[in-house]
Amino acid sequence: MDDTFHITIIGAGLGGLCLAQSLRHAGIRFDVFERDDALDQRAQGYRIRIDAAGQHALSRAWTPEMDSIFHLAVSQATPNARFLDTNLVPVNAQAPDSWQEDGGPHDVSIHRQTLRELLMTGIEDRVHFGQAFEHYESIDDDRLRVALGNETSIETDVLVGADGVNSRVRAQLAPMAAPTTTGAVCIYGKTTPSSRAGLPEGTHVILADGCAAILEDMRFRSDLPSIAQGHGCRLSHVDDYLYWALVGTRWRLGLPDDLSVDARPFLARIAMTWHPTLRDALCDGDGTGIAMLPIRLGRPDVAWPRGRVTLLGDAIHAMSPAGGRGANTALEDAASLAAALARTSGCRDLSSALESYDTAMRARGHEAIAVSQAGTERLSGV
Repeated sequence: MDDTFHITIIGAGLGGLCLAQSLRHAGIRFDVFERDDALDQRAQGYRIRIDAAGQHALSRAWTPEMDSIFHLAVSQATPNARFLDTNLVPVNAQAPDSWQEDGGPHDVSIHRQTLRELLMTGIEDRVHFGQAFEHYESIDDDRLRVALGNETSIETDVLVGADGVNSRVRAQLAPMAAPTTTGAVCIYGKTTPSSRAGLPEGTHVILADGCAAILEDMRFRSDLPSIAQGHGCRLSHVDDYLYWALVGTRWRLGLPDDLSVDARPFLARIAMTWHPTLRDALCDGDGTGIAMLPIRLGRPDVAWPRGRVTLLGDAIHAMSPAGGRGANTALEDAASLAAALARTSGCRDLSSALESYDTAMRARGHEAIAVSQAGTERLSGV
């Protein structure tokens, strides 16, 4: 382990944990601080699609053995997409450019919590829960003091904000980079596999008037937890489910300003004339697993002073989920930042390494946001 410098990561989401694994692989000291009290304290979504770039970033972050477990953990269902109207009649449409179907490694889908558990393997002692970021300040020789909750603090050489769209690190580093609202909303949830009766196997994109819905069968190996445990990895059992998400503008969907309300009455109205199978999928259950979130766009164009603080993932380039690029771009950020840090010869080079990373990250973020916006427009016209 390299004792010359230390990295502090704020946020134990996918990007933050992937960075931690990558730093571990490079022999660089680090600590991760997460405001939640546990990895599973709050729901953060269900199915997540990992493209070729995301898979490559993960393979660089952990061992070949962990990579094999990852590929056992992905959904066993057919990933290819079918485009249908609201009566389940096939229509001609083109998938977003970021959905890899041919000519390379296929996109895979995995349960988000399972991926977080995989990324925790071997670094449990370096991830500190119940520690909210408060602020940072520069001290002698470019080191930083990071203030956390419970009146604790840590001294570090580099601070990385991987704390999501509401990033507190970004709020201090680059307040003008706060994400902008788009007027679009994503409603997502999951239901029992029986709700897919009448649907062929695979991913289904439902094209409606002014909105689009995505439904995907998620099927997992029942023996996965025992296999993972044999390799020192603790994974929770996940039942099969039908994942769904709906994207559209707030005004076209008739949604209220307060998105924390019960979504079921709005879903019932939206899908009132849709095929019964689709209505059942969206409206089944007690509504506790349904979330409505505004779609916001990050501002990777906003610069900040050169120094020892940087950002990754949604903290700087939040985007629409329609293109499937958000989490993958965060994973790419993590791999890129770890590689830049690994190339340094000591603390003296850290600011230059971060500047090089920032330049590449901004370009990657701009491209991913554009692709995601194009995917939103292609699927739903919003």
